[in-house]
Amino acid sequence: MRSDPLKVIIIGAGTGGLCLAQGLKSEGIPVEIFERERTPSDRQAGYRLSISPSGNRALKECLPESLFQMLVKSSARPSRGVSILDERLKPLLTLNLPKADPASVDCERPISRIALRHVLLQGLDEIVHFDRKFLAFEDAPDGRVIARFDDGTTATGDLLVGADGASSTVRTQLLPHAQRAQTGIMAVSGKLGLNDQVRELTPPPIFRGPTLMLSPKGCFLFANAVEYSSADALRPRPPVDASGYDLSSVDREEYVMWGFSARREKFALPEYRDACDLQALKTAVLTLMQEWDPGLQWIVQNTNTISTFSVKTSVPIPARKNPECDSTRGRSS
Repeated sequence: MRSDPLKVIIIGAGTGGLCLAQGLKSEGIPVEIFERERTPSDRQAGYRLSISPSGNRALKECLPESLFQMLVKSSARPSRGVSILDERLKPLLTLNLPKADPASVDCERPISRIALRHVLLQGLDEIVHFDRKFLAFEDAPDGRVIARFDDGTTATGDLLVGADGASSTVRTQLLPHAQRAQTGIMAVSGKLGLNDQVRELTPPPIFRGPTLMLSPKGCFLFANAVEYSSADALRPRPPVDASGYDLSSVDREEYVMWGFSARREKFALPEYRDACDLQALKTAVLTLMQEWDPGLQWIVQNTNTISTFSVKTSVPIPARKNPECDSTRGRSS
């Protein structure tokens, strides 16, 4: 019988993979993470995400208390409400969010992806391996699993976890029938840095929290402001990370983020988005917003950081059966 502890291999050093690694490490379970990006800051968009109370509880369970407090201090000001408006800012539905202590797990926690990854990487230097692109896995003769990488190296463990995102290579091999399909929807998103003029001209609901604008012509705009409390400005900046990347310039960045979505054909853009420059994207969006509130148009017009992507959805697949629980089959060996 084996006396050594089980070892877990995680493919992908994103939020899920790093959180799992922190939890396994805290329980004394050997774990290694392999990430295709060369450094922690490669291709890390500065947009924020929002951690729900259930996500907060999971992070608190997995992280040492000092890291959870670092997470709290790295977070932006929580949302106060959610607004659904029409394209002229007429309220359709307004929801007030309960006020919670920013340090509590019950508080919604906006945080930039860069800052979140910086927190989750703390203490994992020895087990996170960057610049290791996963190619495939195979069963080892002793029942374990071997992961193969594009540099010719391998890693062997007892459990392989695919935490490599929506285009997961692990999932493609394990469940080749689990496909993602195009919805026909295209999204154009932008980020506009906050200053006095932007604060004055941006519609107020956007500063309360997530704001959704619905147009009767099949177009949709999402907007939200990322702000930090005045006390945050007095806190020391985070140090340069192990890769030499200075997080201070983006960790406290305040901005309005927006995303405009419609069916691809409405934009009248080239099929391949790489052929679209910044001005072409703004013009396409503003053409569809001609009857929208002037403040919303102003935000798009003055944005200089814009990206676009095609919206996809997963195709439902049947649940996998456990042979040991299937009475019509024998027990697997």
